[in-house]
Amino acid sequence: MPRTRRVAAALLAITQTAGGFLAPRPKCSTALRAATQEPVAEITAEPCNVVLTTTNCDFDSLAAACALASLWGRDPEFSLVPTHVVMPRGAVPVVQRFLAYHKHVLPVRGFKTIDGSDIEALGVVDASSAARLGRSKRWLSLAQSLHVYDHHVGGEGEESESLGLHATEVVVEPVGSTTTLIVERLRDADVTPSVPEATLYVLGIRADTGGLAYETTTARDADALAWLLRKGASQAAIAEFGVERISGDQRKILATALRTVESRLYRGVGVATVAVRSKGYVPGLAAVVEELLELTAADVLIMACEHQNGLDLIGRARPGAATVDLRTVMSKFGGGGHARAAAAAVPENDRKAMGAPRNVLDVAREYVLGQIPAEPTAAAIMTSAVVTLKDDATIADARRLLNAHSLKATAVVDASA
Repeated sequence: MPRTRRVAAALLAITQTAGGFLAPRPKCSTALRAATQEPVAEITAEPCNVVLTTTNCDFDSLAAACALASLWGRDPEFSLVPTHVVMPRGAVPVVQRFLAYHKHVLPVRGFKTIDGSDIEALGVVDASSAARLGRSKRWLSLAQSLHVYDHHVGGEGEESESLGLHATEVVVEPVGSTTTLIVERLRDADVTPSVPEATLYVLGIRADTGGLAYETTTARDADALAWLLRKGASQAAIAEFGVERISGDQRKILATALRTVESRLYRGVGVATVAVRSKGYVPGLAAVVEELLELTAADVLIMACEHQNGLDLIGRARPGAATVDLRTVMSKFGGGGHARAAAAAVPENDRKAMGAPRNVLDVAREYVLGQIPAEPTAAAIMTSAVVTLKDDATIADARRLLNAHSLKATAVVDASA
């Protein structure tokens, strides 16, 4: 018999054999299993620890989460089970690009691969409010312990959403990056990160400190950054991923925003607002807002973006708008962030109560305007009564007059007037 016929005959014999691995599988049902005596497979629990990033994960959030997972992996209190990093709702584009190259060496797992009842220790980084955890906040009540690491001093969102109310451990310190807090603990524990890990941690610190340029940056951030560079962080990768590129979708939104942005000068501060709409969720809108702020003369800019999944508010402010605290503004909508950079995913109830996105934006703008004090007048700054010097006075007369009134200058008037 030719070889091809022998193979065909063998395959046919296998398929006709009861229980053969090529035999068509019957549809699963309790009655059929009982009739065929087929054992029912039991679902095996997989105990684990989980570290959550924020929704729309940025480099600081991802880096801090991976650093905490590494720390727990070497801590006897946590190392009996594996620790996974979970992003509740995606990441900004530049983080997605980084993960495309390095996800295989990081402890990142998909949200749907975790059974909440298996979680022993739950870590939350770069957030102190449940509102920033999206769908993963259901795990808060399932975990045996909750550990919060954040650098947003002052809290975020509504007090009822505060993670500190239920946390086993809360570490919130005034540094420029959450990654810094955990890198310090890795250094103190003498844990040497791998090159990809060190590179990610550098990107995390750089992202939230603006390359050590933001006013919230501290010496601790610089020390942590220097330690990571000594541990071999890749400068080539830092150069590649340290600058966020604007995607095609982001560019379209930027073009629309430039045409529709509304600006208002209030008490010497330029406040701009813009409402845009996209067909689907567009990650990385913070980069669009930052670019828009640079292209306008505004001191404060708030964008409202409506999409099929909801409504996002993103705000940015220049250092010149010293009294404006966008973190406080966004906390009114369940969000948070920094004084100069903050965001919120507006809850559905608030959206229904306020109506159109433009209405939500107007409410946010009023919160901003309420933080801007009245401009000082000349009367508030200058002294009175006005001391003058006649133009025929001698230098000695001028010196005596200025010293008598503790002045450095005074007006000179016409003696004949």
